[in-house]
Amino acid sequence: MGVTLRRLMELVRFFLVFITCSLVCYAVVMFLSDRFLPGNPYREPHGNAVKVVKAVQNEPSADFEWYLRRMQLFYLVGE
Repeated sequence: MGVTLRRLMELVRFFLVFITCSLVCYAVVMFLSDRFLPGNPYREPHGNAVKVVKAVQNEPSADFEWYLRRMQLFYLVGE
């Protein structure tokens, strides 16, 4: 009923093969992610870049009216 040396060696071999296959699969996934995903999406752009967002200082009542119109548009159109 005890664990034989042969059974113990099979178990050790199984775990070594399992760990090796896991590491190989991990390396393949990391290689593919590096290959197909962009490096850093927040890097500073090169070339003739234009800033898209401009901060506007409006009076609070104008902001409230704009938000109210946008909310009405959202409820009417659903976008």
